[in-house]
Formats: sequence, C-alpha cells, structure tokens
Amino acid sequence: MNRRFFLLGSLLLSYVPTLSAASEKEYSLIIIGSGAAGLSAAAAAAETGLKDILVIEKAPFIGGHTALSGGSVNAVDPEMQLRQGIKDSPELWEQQILETGAYRNDPALVRTLVSNAYPTFQWLSGLGIPFQEEVFEAWSGKHKRAHSAGSKRNGMLYLRTLNRHARDLGVQMLLNTKAERLIFEDGRVQGISVIDKNKRQRLIRAKAVLIATGGFTGNISMRMRYDQRLDGNIRSTADPNGTGYDSASGDGILMAETIGAKTVDMDAIQLIPLQGGRLLDYVGGDIFLDSSGKRFVDESAEVRFVSEAFLNLPDRVMWVVTDAQSTKNSGLEAKLLTGVVDTAGSIQELADKMGVDRAVLKYTIDRYNKFAEQGRDEDFGKTTFTQKIEKPPFYFGKERFDAHFSCGGLKINPSAQVLDQADRPIKNLYAAGEVTGGIHGADRLGGDSLISCFVFGRIAGLKIAEELNRR
Repeated sequence: MNRRFFLLGSLLLSYVPTLSAASEKEYSLIIIGSGAAGLSAAAAAAETGLKDILVIEKAPFIGGHTALSGGSVNAVDPEMQLRQGIKDSPELWEQQILETGAYRNDPALVRTLVSNAYPTFQWLSGLGIPFQEEVFEAWSGKHKRAHSAGSKRNGMLYLRTLNRHARDLGVQMLLNTKAERLIFEDGRVQGISVIDKNKRQRLIRAKAVLIATGGFTGNISMRMRYDQRLDGNIRSTADPNGTGYDSASGDGILMAETIGAKTVDMDAIQLIPLQGGRLLDYVGGDIFLDSSGKRFVDESAEVRFVSEAFLNLPDRVMWVVTDAQSTKNSGLEAKLLTGVVDTAGSIQELADKMGVDRAVLKYTIDRYNKFAEQGRDEDFGKTTFTQKIEKPPFYFGKERFDAHFSCGGLKINPSAQVLDQADRPIKNLYAAGEVTGGIHGADRLGGDSLISCFVFGRIAGLKIAEELNRR
C-alpha cells in the first residue's frame, strides 16, 4: 500500500463505526463500497428510518477513489450563477453531457442526473459541507457550474461528512472485508459472500444489495479486454507509480456479470493528465505546450480530444505551464519536492529549463496572453480564460496520461436498479457510482463524476428504503 493511501486511511479510520464481525442476522441493505456513492446511499436510506444497514469495504479504510478526489461537484445553481453573471440551464448541461459522451449516453440517466443534481447539492450542504459561494469551470467541464469546498482534500471532507452522518443514524460498517460473490437464489439477490479480515468466508444475508465498488482503471487485464493499448505502461491516477494500492479493480462488475447483469460502454476508459506538470483543477489558468514550446490543443477541450492530441505528438512530450496567480491543487508540494514540477523566475529561464527556443516560447505565451485578454483563442478556439500567464514564478513540468475513470459499467435504470441482458431489473440488486455505465457515454465532463455518485447513491438509498418499507 502506498504512503498516500496510508495517510488517507489513518485520517479516515477514526471516523468509521465498525463491527467486530457481521452477525448472522439478515440485513435490510448491504452496500458494497464506501466511497461517495456508497456512503450517500447509506445516509439517504438511514434518513428514512431504515434500520440494519451494513457497508462492506475491502480496504482497511473508507473512501475508495473519492478520498483522492479534487472535489469538483457540478450542479446548475441558479442563485449563485446569477450573482456571478453566468447563464446556465439544465437543458444546456444535459446537451453538453450528451455531446461529450458522443450521444452514447442513456438519455433517461442523463436527465435523472441533471434534475437531481441541485437538490442533492443542497442536501450535501445541509449536512455541513461548506461549499464556497462561487462556481467555476472544472477542467474539461465546458461551463462554470462546478462547486468546491475549497479544501486541498475535498474528497476526504465529503467522505467524513457523509460517514459521520451515516454513523449517527446507526449505519454499520465492516472494513478489511472483501465481497466475493452475490447470493442469487430463487431469481433474486439475497445477500453476499465475503472474505473477512481473518480470511474466513462468510455469507451475509440481506433484503437488498447495492454495488458501489467503483470502476476498473486499476485492473490492467480487464482494461485490455476493451482497449489493447491500455497495458501496464499506462498507470492509473490512483496508483501512478504502479507499486501501490488502487481499489478500482472491477470487483462489482465481475460479480454482477456472473448472475447475468448487462454492461455498457466498457471501452470508454478516460485517460487524463494528472501526475505531471498539471497543477490546476479548473480551466483557464494554464497552457499546454509541445516539445518546441508551441501550443497544440485547446486546453479546455474534452478530455478525449486532449488525450488524442497528445497521442498524436511525434515525441509525446507535453509541458504544462502556469504562474504565481493560479490556485494550485494539493499536489503542488509533493511535485515540487520530487522534481516533477519546477519553477522559473522569467520566461527566459523557463525556456532554458524546458530546453526550448526563448523566442518561440515568448511568442507563444505573448500570443496566448493576447487571446486571454480578448477572451477568444484564434488558434484553437478556447473561450475560458481566468488569467494571463505572466506573473513569476512560473510553474512547469512534463505531463503524461493515466487511466482515471471508467465511463462504462453495469447497466442501470433511473432508479439505480441493475438490469439483466434483456434490460429487466435484477430483483434486489442496485448499483451507483463509477461501477455503472450509461450516464457518461464515451467520455464525461469534468465535475460530473462526484455528482453522479452522490445523485445515484442517494436515489438508490431512497428507492431501496421505499421498497423495503412497503413490504
């Protein structure tokens, strides 16, 4: 396990209510996975008064990929956006999701996401998450509708808030417990088989099961089933050195497939630049350059277009440059310490350290700054600028692309029910978060990942509670 996950785990463990062992009783709801989707479901279900909710987590700490998230949360927010003079609408957001997904999305799921995003955002705010009073455009987000709590560890903040709320409502949790298979009897899911922390196999019965295990970006062989290019040379953003821990191993998808669940968009695996020179979680404050010091892409374009432009560079060398004015993310200190990112006191020094011609780099940055001032990029069509690149010190580093997000997964309906090969709900089985497909299509907007986990996790929790309370 790498140091980053160890530190995150030690911070999160103190907030986790645990059981020494699962009892033999039947639970109302078992949730597999303790990230944003799983904890949202647990909290929402418990709010209705549903008892006997158990969260299963294979790691020794909660969180999954959410713990590492920068924390951008998209939602059309009429009041806040109006104060900033931003025009937006659910219809615009829905259209941008469909365009980004190459229209491979399930329109019903997109509408469900968009229509539930703001109420879910208000729910999260009501739980005590201190979202800032300003929206911004998340990187590759296409529009200023992203919210953030302003913390360097937003994902951890969201997790602690949800976990504390769920704990107060009586939700129980088992850590170091890996779900192995679904108990499928008499045409319905009736629980799960797990391997507990003592390596013992156990059967835990439940009236409903929610899979919230995340995607499969950390499973190389599974990635290569759908894209042969994504071999071991492509790392994941959760385990950039290939020596640590990545919880996104596709467990939930594989378990559900064995009982006939349908998957969609499994080839839509998103690669992003994150571990190198990119320091910003928003659009408009940095510039992408090739090995000669020239721009080669609209920095605000959809991720798949930026990654394709990178792959088309003859030497696949990409520099990212920002300056002292921008708001850096939590990776800055580590990247400076390890030399991934360096600083320069002038454009001349920047050119020398990058190994590019001084005149070429000066021309590139001057031209970019002219576009930033006029708000229109005449070379690549960029329209979102938050600043010029002009105030030293300049921060820069080479960037690379890693597997970041699985857009595909289990097929669900708007009630978060998992569907079989004939598109019929599998009784008592639900899914939410990155383990599902159909919401994003071929690619996803920046800022849409966490909100889709929150929205569909909450929907699942409420629907399950409603169904069980009717019985």
